Amino acid sequence: MSRSSRGHALVVLGAALALRLGLILVFDREAGDVLRYRRVAVAVLEGQWNPYALKHLYPYPPVWIWFEAGAEWLARATGLGFPVLVKLPVLAADLGIVAVLLRWPRPAGRAAWLYALHPVSLLVTGVHGQFDALMLLPALLAVRWHDEGRYDRSALGLAAAIAVKSIPVLLLPFLAPRGADGRARWRFLVLGTAPVALLLLPYAIADPTALLRELFGYGGVADFGWIGLVRGAAWWTTGRLARSDAAHWGALVPVAKALFLVVYAALAAAFWRGRLRWPSSVAALAVFLAFQVLYGSVSAQYLLWVVPFAVLAPDRSFAAHTVAATAALVGFYAFLQPEMLPGDTALMAGSREAAGRLWVLGVAGVLSAGAFWLLSLVRRGRRSAEG
Repeated sequence: MSRSSRGHALVVLGAALALRLGLILVFDREAGDVLRYRRVAVAVLEGQWNPYALKHLYPYPPVWIWFEAGAEWLARATGLGFPVLVKLPVLAADLGIVAVLLRWPRPAGRAAWLYALHPVSLLVTGVHGQFDALMLLPALLAVRWHDEGRYDRSALGLAAAIAVKSIPVLLLPFLAPRGADGRARWRFLVLGTAPVALLLLPYAIADPTALLRELFGYGGVADFGWIGLVRGAAWWTTGRLARSDAAHWGALVPVAKALFLVVYAALAAAFWRGRLRWPSSVAALAVFLAFQVLYGSVSAQYLLWVVPFAVLAPDRSFAAHTVAATAALVGFYAFLQPEMLPGDTALMAGSREAAGRLWVLGVAGVLSAGAFWLLSLVRRGRRSAEG
């Protein structure tokens, strides 16, 4: 890397660091998911080693628990705030994503800047404190290593991503080596899943019921997605806001699961049969877009999943999705998570209603932009396959 390239990299990384750290220091309330993180951390430090025994607090694979517990230990040892400490590893992961994008073959500089300044990344990491960047960093590396033909590394990168949040398991059929023999594909599958299975094994032995209930039985929350839009539209017209838990949406969540799985299976089959030809980064983008659009019980942080892959080839669909997602997140945090706001800030009734309408309109925009984007990716993939 030349001196000018190193200087450019430092500027991009510095901008990404300053923006996220500033938000973390301002939005330092112990609320929302951050409050749940601390409850789990306290329980672990008090001797409850199995987070799945804590009902409705920990729906993730086991890696994140050590970040939660570590942040609480540091908070007690140093007197620093837990909300700031628990977000710092996520900030580091965001910087890691920027660094990976800087070294991408092309368009490295543009992609890194787009991610460094992307409002969805800033909001999810700096304001919300969700840790999806810790999953997206190894997922992005898995895609890069796949493109370089380093399939063992790609599989292990994917395993690291799945160990943070389980959703990257959906990328397995799109990253497994297609031109290789069956043994190479099985090797990729084993390397991509066995480490996670080993991490889960102690919890499965200790309390399989709790593990099934908290991790595998988690149905999401209807804050975004098409069920979230139904929820928001009902509030807009009646003034009554239903609960977001999947358990309160009856048959809609199973319908959403079936709808997504049918489309996902069709995409995977078309990809393997050569009827869709996508670069691995576009395949990852398409899978995450399909989940956003079709699985109706979607959380705020899920809107980040597409960003590291979309910045590699930004287009009008990416711009439209960015605008809609930003509006939806700002409205959501102000309307449904006002306790995250700094200090004693409180929204007036009229402002809160306006925030709610922004959330609903933003969700509708995300769904519309995402559906159009997904269809355009499928059309391009089919044209590429047809030669």
